[in-house]
Amino acid sequence: MKDKVNVLFVCGYGVGSSAISESIVKKALAADGINAEVKHTAVGEMGSQSDWTDIIAISKKLAEGASFPADAHVIEVVNIMDGKGIAASIGKIVDEFYPEARKN
Repeated sequence: MKDKVNVLFVCGYGVGSSAISESIVKKALAADGINAEVKHTAVGEMGSQSDWTDIIAISKKLAEGASFPADAHVIEVVNIMDGKGIAASIGKIVDEFYPEARKN
């Protein structure tokens, strides 16, 4: 039973789009009542975060060439500025797999 979900945003170098998405989505998750810790990283460092990560958000283009743990919940992001849309996708996973992480 997890009362907090760990979300990892992944981009090519871990400094640009993943950092922007992290900031935007963090606010949207809080507004949706989802207790989440959010981090960002480069695609090459993603594996080192696998023990911590519950949900991976990654651009559709990067996801095509990446490998994920078998039990990973992966969201392929088309628009990194769509904080509410990404948060809604995370919310669906939370409701199904981590319902204790929703505060309302």
